[in-house]
Amino acid sequence: MFETMTSAFVDEFPRFLKHKKMVFTVGMCLVEFVLGIPCVTQGGVYILQIMDWYASSFSLMLLSLTECVVIAWIYGADRFYKDIELMIGYQPGPWWKICWKYITPTLIIAIWIFSVFSMKPVSYGDYQYPSWAISIGWALSVISILPLPIVAIYEIYKEEGPLLQRIKKLIQPAENWGPALDKHREEYLATLEPSKRPTYREVTAPIYLPTTLPTIKEKCPSPIPEQVTLLGVCDQLPVSKC
Repeated sequence: MFETMTSAFVDEFPRFLKHKKMVFTVGMCLVEFVLGIPCVTQGGVYILQIMDWYASSFSLMLLSLTECVVIAWIYGADRFYKDIELMIGYQPGPWWKICWKYITPTLIIAIWIFSVFSMKPVSYGDYQYPSWAISIGWALSVISILPLPIVAIYEIYKEEGPLLQRIKKLIQPAENWGPALDKHREEYLATLEPSKRPTYREVTAPIYLPTTLPTIKEKCPSPIPEQVTLLGVCDQLPVSKC
């Protein structure tokens, strides 16, 4: 989980962290070490019990359900299969698609509903936590879920048009979504349906143009301009007359 977290930060802010991953990883290790000290003190088991009681049984289930729904139903299990094939060379068996789309979400919902109805105030043995400690537990549980609706509402607010049109646009992958390397990106785009390919992609490969154009010997139906401009380049190339 630690590597997943650090990779997420590096991928999100490559401009600042791509070449400083080692320093960032050491910094995160230090931060988590300091945060974990209270859990190994004499009373640390009570702190750990609060975190485990509220975070793992409530927010973790909702985050897992959201991830399953987004991957299997919004992004698409078939498209995810092609992404995996691009990375490992073959597609997983159909059992995984069934799990992602049906079995796993159903089990998560069942476990979450059971946890909600059976949940009671946190306790450790015979010790009953005070109300302020229970409030801290619920705060820890909610704080990990809040970014999802906050970011969703903010992104919907920034878009233009009717509400449904905004949501429909936002649930589609961005045009720059895909592998970072050009050779891998070309392979990725080739796996997409033509209607789902981006309409515009920046071409970074150099374009070589001839310094002179061949002479046209045949008669032309209309005169050719003295000078033409190719691909928006300011350099003008001479063209021989008919």
